Order: sequence, then C-alpha cells, then structure tokens
Amino acid sequence: MAHPFDNEFSVAREQMEHFSRDGFVKLKGFLNADVVSTLLDRVDVELNRGMEVQFNRGTTDRVASESVFSRTQYDFAADKADIFELLERPYFRRALTDLTGRDLFLTFELSFEIKKNVNKGFPWHVGVQSFGYQFAEEFACTLWVPLHPIDTNGQRGGMAYIPQHILPGDFVYPADLAVVEALKARERAGKRTGVDDYFGLRGGILNSPAMKELLDVQAVEDDFEPGDAFLFNKSVIHRSVLLGEGELAQRAAYVMRFVDATSRYDLNRAQCLEFPSEQYGKGPFPYKPVTRQHIEIAEAGAQHGDVISQCAYFSDRDRRTIRRNTGSRAS
Repeated sequence: MAHPFDNEFSVAREQMEHFSRDGFVKLKGFLNADVVSTLLDRVDVELNRGMEVQFNRGTTDRVASESVFSRTQYDFAADKADIFELLERPYFRRALTDLTGRDLFLTFELSFEIKKNVNKGFPWHVGVQSFGYQFAEEFACTLWVPLHPIDTNGQRGGMAYIPQHILPGDFVYPADLAVVEALKARERAGKRTGVDDYFGLRGGILNSPAMKELLDVQAVEDDFEPGDAFLFNKSVIHRSVLLGEGELAQRAAYVMRFVDATSRYDLNRAQCLEFPSEQYGKGPFPYKPVTRQHIEIAEAGAQHGDVISQCAYFSDRDRRTIRRNTGSRAS
C-alpha cells in the first residue's frame, strides 16, 4: 500500500559518479511535502528544548566568543516512529545505499538554526564531533536537509563545501587526537590551558589564514528548496554560510548521521572527545558540551571495537539499518 512518505525519486548514474568523485551530491526533490512538514514539526519541537551554541577560540590577546547557532539540538528525544517509516521507504533506502555502495546505520539526528545577520555557523570543519565514536578509517556520511529555501545569489544561508578530489579532510581526524596531546603537553610544561585553547587548536587545523585562503577559493555552494537534500561523506570539508539580508528571519536544517553498518566503536576517540569536559568542566565558568553521545555509547556497555549497530545504546537498533537488498523491509 502507498505510504504518505513515498516518492518517485531515483538516483541517476551521474549522481553516483558525482558522489564518488566529490564526496557529496545534491538530491533535488528527494523528500516530498509530507516528509518536509513532518521534519519541520519535529525540528520545531527539538529546537525549543535546544540551546544556543557558543564557539570559543583563543587569540593572541583575547578570547572571542561567537554565537554560531541561535539554537541547536544534538540529542533528539521525540519518538522516532516517523523517521523509521522514512528509512523504510524503498526509494530512500535505494538512494542512500546505491550512492554509498554499502548498508548504513542511523546513529543520530541533529538540527541547527541560524538567524539572519547574526549567526555565522561553524567555520571550516569535518565531522570529528559527530563521528568521534567510530574508527577514523571507516565510512560515515551525513544527510543534510535545509527546511527553508537557500538562494546562493540572494540571502544565502546554506553551506559551502570542498570537493574531496581537490582536498579531502581525512587528515583532520588524527589531527584532532593530536590536539588533546598538545594540550596535555602544555599542562606538563606548567602552562595552564583553557577551553579557548582547545577550540583554538581544533578550529585552527582548517581555519588558519593559509588554509582558510586555500579552502575559500575552492568552495562550492548550491541552491536548495524544501524537499531537496544534500548527502556528503565524513571527509568532506564544509562550513556554514551566513544568512544575509532578505525575507527569511532564520533558517533551520535537519540532519541524519549514518555509519557503515559494520563500523566499530572507537573508545579511544570517544574519550578524546570527552577531554574538554573532564579538563574544563569545573570551576566558575565550566565548559558544557552540546552532546555526550560519543561516550554515552560506552556508558551503555559498549567495548572498544564493538560493532556500533549492535551496541545496546541503540535500543531500537533493529529499525535503524537500511540495506542494499531492496526485496525486503529494512531491518
């Protein structure tokens, strides 16, 4: 029987080649109006219990604090029945597994909102936070769904990204671990560090003047309408684009994170993501992380090297996997 989320979308060979070459692809008309409406309602609920995100970074003479998002939510609490119904739609399953060439497991939902002329969003980065619970060499990807129009020649407010055949961001994953070691070395040398040092080093990997100039000149942006989606792998370097003057007061986006269904849990990387909470989470101005999902997987019983899709943290894991065999219901 027909389902309200069904769609006639199918992946073209050119899109598969584009994803293989660049690491990303725009999926025009991927979601129908019923899905968009459902996601708008879901995001509205989640953002209302979300938080403003400050991005701290060290400079030579001061600490700057910028509001990068008006609201964000990393830990969706709402029932996932509608999301699982979407994952089970044949067109959705075929598109993502055809593009990636593998079975996928949904780990987390997120949402971000930026206000006009206020929030800059994240600078150049890759998914070290969102995929810090996974072995660095294993595949993962993001489905990004803007819920408002994006006009690159007008108000903008979308994302910019770097084709992976020009410059992949794989090197950032081991560099992120090196940030923690560098801060520990400073402490051993008697130099007190703070959360601004952490973000200064972490953000500086891709946002030093030299690297930023290289990336800015290669940046790609696309127009989007509600219903369009953007799929990109975890090595694609990307950043937010300011929502400028125009009709929209804010722009929200819905995000799904997927890992290869055979991907393993990396406790060492997850513990490194916990470093700022442990090191700077006390005192008069404690650091408050936007999410602890990476380490909560271990707290739910996962061991280093466990298959993520089998971890007890995901109690509804039987409905999170989408498989390449299209003849049966995803399970």
